[in-house]
Order: sequence, then C-alpha cells, then structure tokens
Amino acid sequence: MILEWDPERPKKATTEKIRDILLSGGVIAYPTDTFYGLGCDFYNVKAIKKLYYIKKMDEKKAMSLICRSFKEISIYAVMSDYAFKIMKSILPGPYTIVLKAKKLVPKIMMTPRKEIGIRMPANKVPIGLATLIDRPIINTSAKISGDEALSEPKEIEKKFKGHIDLVIDGGVLRSDPSTVIRLIEDKVEILRKGKGPTDFLPL
Repeated sequence: MILEWDPERPKKATTEKIRDILLSGGVIAYPTDTFYGLGCDFYNVKAIKKLYYIKKMDEKKAMSLICRSFKEISIYAVMSDYAFKIMKSILPGPYTIVLKAKKLVPKIMMTPRKEIGIRMPANKVPIGLATLIDRPIINTSAKISGDEALSEPKEIEKKFKGHIDLVIDGGVLRSDPSTVIRLIEDKVEILRKGKGPTDFLPL
C-alpha cells in the first residue's frame, strides 16, 4: 500500500492508519532527507527483528534512531556539552551521529561498543512519524543488505511485498547516504562521508 501523508496537513484517516500500523508492530517505508528509510516502533523488539530479517541484515550491524529533539536524544544517548554544540550546528540534517547508548536502548539496537546511531532528518515525515507515536522510530535504508538503495515508492512496495505494511510516498529520492559522525569522548570522527558536508568540523 502506497499513501501520501503530510504531517503538517494530515488527513485523519491516513494518520490513524499510519499510527495503528506503527503501534501494532508494523514496518513502513518513508522518505528522509537522504534515502527512503524503513522503520518501526523503537520499543517493539519483534518489529526490529523483522526489519533485520526482511533486509537480510546481520544483527551485529546497528540501525539508527530518529529523534524529534535534542532533549529526546539525551534520553537515549550520552550527549556531552561538546557533542551537543556540534550536533546543534548540523541538525536537523543529513547526518547520523554515533553516541554512547544509555541503558534504555535495547541491546539489539546497540553496536558491540554499546553505541547508537541518532538521526534528526531535515524532512518533516520521519519527525512526524515519531510524533505520531510519541517516541523514536527506527531508521535503516530501504534496501536489501548489499544492494543499491531503492529510490521510488513503487520499487519499494514491489521489493518488500508481503513484508512491509505501508510506503509513504515522498516522490523519487536519489541521494547520497547520510554522513556518519562519531562523537565519543569529545572527539569528532568521520565514519562515512555522505550528503552532509564535514569541511567545517573541528577534526
């Protein structure tokens, strides 16, 4: 099923359908400021495991968390004053920030080093989804592990037919992946260069 949804002008029936899917453990595809993402309720471990399964992704590879605010990030990750200063200068935007995870984060979402990837995209849809269920949602690229990212809603629906519950139509998205920055112990480490620029960061 492919639906259009504008969180700033939401249609009641569509909004209720999306909320019900997320709260019942469903998996949806949605646009971000980079690729289409696949996501589910952060609090539903069964849904997270389903995501790993449908992507054929090793559970040792961590997925990211979409948060609505810096306050929400601080609930799930350790954010020093230095990290906050860096993050405030680039978020919302096409970055994934790797921070130390707090105990509230399920182990399946952590790296072996007990870290977590955080996203705050400059796209109203993923932020709107997190607002719908009043907690973070999972973010991972809409593709089978090892394949190219899918850029069109119809491609995503066809590829994951029978495995995902909904695709939110954000048009054709062809982009670079997010830039991944590790901010641990007040050090800036670029793990992957992507769409977000890094030349101004204190490396």
